[in-house]
Amino acid sequence: MRANPHPLGRQPEEAALLYIRVSLMTPKADEAPAVARIMDELLAFYATQPGYLDGYKLRSADANHQIGRITVWRSGEDADATAQHQHVLAQRSELAPLIESDSHTEWSFEAAEASESLAAIVG
Repeated sequence: MRANPHPLGRQPEEAALLYIRVSLMTPKADEAPAVARIMDELLAFYATQPGYLDGYKLRSADANHQIGRITVWRSGEDADATAQHQHVLAQRSELAPLIESDSHTEWSFEAAEASESLAAIVG
């Protein structure tokens, strides 16, 4: 049996899209360490969930002091199911008083790997 060389376990002819979620927020003064701790805990939990592929912790490289995360999932359904998990909801409620009001933003993207044609998925 031939090993599948594709890093995500798909056959080369299966050009499925990945699901990317980006979350950014601005901690209140002196709360960045607490916000960072919760980000660490969230990403550690995500790594145990079905459909989770990868994740990154973010801190802004400029003066806006944002902290966040990028997560990569097999599907939006996997990401949404994890987002509704009681543990995640509890962690997010801990975040709310630690960040500036209305600073939490999230974006979702469908993504193709660099070897796949972007024109094929947008058109």
